[in-house]
Amino acid sequence: MPKTAFVVLKSPQEQDPTHFVRRFSEKQDASVILLEDGVFQALVAPAADRLANAAAEVLVSRGDIEARGFSASDLKVGKPVEYADIIDCIMERTERTVTV
Repeated sequence: MPKTAFVVLKSPQEQDPTHFVRRFSEKQDASVILLEDGVFQALVAPAADRLANAAAEVLVSRGDIEARGFSASDLKVGKPVEYADIIDCIMERTERTVTV
């Protein structure tokens, strides 16, 4: 079970969160949650590859994917989830949450 949830809100053009994830967590202990423009991290190949190598789990907000005109089939990495699953990850399955 991942110990740290990293919430990413920015697109790959604005930020590469993988450096932060790697610095503060081992891959098997990291869960990355992509919200808002952060969902683009899972839609663009270079950023998605970096996330896959940095975290054991990548959760992508289904509502934010669809709000940007994409679908779950467009994801290069991660699992599309509802907000209830994100809350469960933050509150029940991880020990701490960091917004990147």
